[in-house]
Amino acid sequence: MNWLATLNESQLKAVIHPGGPLFVVAGAGTGKTKTLTSRIAYLIMNGVPSHRILAVTFTNKAAREMKQRVVEMTGPHAMDVWLYTFHAFGLQILRRHIAELPYGYRPNFNVIDEDDGKKIIQEVIKSLELDVKMFSLKNLKNLFSLYKTRRLEEFERTDEEKIFKRYQAYLRENQLVDFDDLLLYPLQLMEDYPTIRDHYQTTFEHVLVDEFQDTDIIQYKLLKILGIRHKNVFVVGDPDQSIYGFRGANYENARLFMKDFGAEQILLEQNYRSTNQILKAANQLINYNFNRPAAKTLESDLGLGEAPFIHHAQTDIRESFFVTNEIRRLNQLGTRFDEIAVLYRNNALSRLFEEAMIKEGIPYVIYGGISFYERREIKDALAYIRVVIDPFQDFFLKRIINVPKRSIGQVSIQKLESKAKELGVAMFDAIPYADITPAAKQSLMSFRQLIEDMQTKFDEMENLAEIMPYLMGKTGYMDMLRAENDEIADDRIDNLKELQNVFTRGDEYYEGTFMEKLTQQLDQIALYSDQDQELDDHDRVRLSTYHQVKGLEFKVVFMVVMEENIFPSDRSLMNPSELEEERRIAYVGITRAKQKLYMSYADQRMVYGTMRYSYPSRFIQESRLRFDEPKIEGISEGGGHLLKTGDKVEHNAFGLGVVIRIDDDVATIAFGMPHGIKKILESHPALRKKKN
Repeated sequence: MNWLATLNESQLKAVIHPGGPLFVVAGAGTGKTKTLTSRIAYLIMNGVPSHRILAVTFTNKAAREMKQRVVEMTGPHAMDVWLYTFHAFGLQILRRHIAELPYGYRPNFNVIDEDDGKKIIQEVIKSLELDVKMFSLKNLKNLFSLYKTRRLEEFERTDEEKIFKRYQAYLRENQLVDFDDLLLYPLQLMEDYPTIRDHYQTTFEHVLVDEFQDTDIIQYKLLKILGIRHKNVFVVGDPDQSIYGFRGANYENARLFMKDFGAEQILLEQNYRSTNQILKAANQLINYNFNRPAAKTLESDLGLGEAPFIHHAQTDIRESFFVTNEIRRLNQLGTRFDEIAVLYRNNALSRLFEEAMIKEGIPYVIYGGISFYERREIKDALAYIRVVIDPFQDFFLKRIINVPKRSIGQVSIQKLESKAKELGVAMFDAIPYADITPAAKQSLMSFRQLIEDMQTKFDEMENLAEIMPYLMGKTGYMDMLRAENDEIADDRIDNLKELQNVFTRGDEYYEGTFMEKLTQQLDQIALYSDQDQELDDHDRVRLSTYHQVKGLEFKVVFMVVMEENIFPSDRSLMNPSELEEERRIAYVGITRAKQKLYMSYADQRMVYGTMRYSYPSRFIQESRLRFDEPKIEGISEGGGHLLKTGDKVEHNAFGLGVVIRIDDDVATIAFGMPHGIKKILESHPALRKKKN
């Protein structure tokens, strides 16, 4: 166990803990994952059978990497460790025991995502003869989640309750579960079925939890049931980084754990990421939070480092160009673009920075866009596969019955659905009996034959790699995209090619028959979420909200729009607990930075079409940072103008010109005839300075 020698004193104390409940309070950059994986390896090396260890985390990527690391440390027998995300663990339990519940589920149920859930809610509203326009599908889905996870006691409106009950009935009738069910049903099995509860309480001698500060009340209840017998519960987390209250994360779980288990605490305070001036700002900021279950002070051996910079801009536009000019300067001095992050409180704040980067030619990416598995073409392909496996899944069948177009209109689909309900069968079985036009009937029968042909082919397949080429050719889906002949279609084709890579790798990852491997692959895909997106390898600046980059680190971090009523938000100023969460978000932002940290704000900002005056965020003062300005090449110290009198410029429409006056953000420019004198915003995307 040579790897024990790589641990610091606090990490080692946690790893070799003799047993019993332990809360490892791991600050940002203190090696929490290393500590957790070392603990699992230590247990195995000291005789604990791998299959008696349960470790849960929050992303599939983290679970994969942790298991790989434990295997490297202890050998292949570590593959038997139950190392999953909470939802993947719930899925494992349900595959084994869901038939015990009184809802009529079979073990081969399917998991739906957020988008699928909203589509089902829309169908339910129509079936109840309610006006879809009167409801927000997103809000209803969120409301249902609150109710199911016991954060909402009752519905305010009777129609919402009706829709919810029908939604749940639809899921059960169609052998579907949503992500909330992946936690609620396992909890129900543990609470209501003593034999199942006893089995898992006995099986799991050790329970370990990563990112404990992000757990919600349902996850904590599940953890408590599983760990209460042996009490060997090892949780790692940082309450100061608890920033997911809007998703249901319960900040009080840390106190509940200490109270329910009487847990010991070990603090990890040795930071391996940031220099001490950055950590000093983070420590001073978070000390303003009174409600801290475990206070700690981060320290580093990486030296004092540079003091964080504060930039005070006159306007929001000037702030955005300060950031882009400084990024350009840093890049010219050797900092890669992908080592730089620009962080903001909400996505709506990205626009000015995007425009400035486009104008300055700085490559960037919005981190946390549309998830791969939520893209239309990916969902279509997966729906085809699910229908081939089980054609009685009406929800997935309706998605692809007319994709590519087969002259099957919405009226025909509705009549088919009505006939299926009348006969008490699935839509697939009702196709021969549908009361529709002969032409539509022929199209439906051709579709039915297509699915049956594909079922025959699937029975002959041995490798998952065979699926996508066959599927895309047989259905005509790839021909449909090629016929569109545009950039969007090209992107969709590239996405489908990437899905091919997923299935090809599935042949390496999974064991068993073709269908067993396919089921495992589909289960894994169902568990993917936006949080699992990985940064690409391109050299681009990362623009992101704070929530999207939690757990990541960058050489340089810009915290922009640090203004009162924006960060912290105006709503949080009236609620002490919300204000403390806002402060924790700022703490997360500061602790992403390794070497350089910038905070910026503007005196004036355009909000809802009106220019308003702003004030610097209290978080700047609470971090006790001085308002020192770095000198930026190309920006005058007198005010940060992008242009100055006498500059030569070029405009897309007006051609060459000379700046004759600067007033605030407006440049007065003399262009050649017939354009003459024009007043133009310095930052206008059509205007650029001519190089000498």
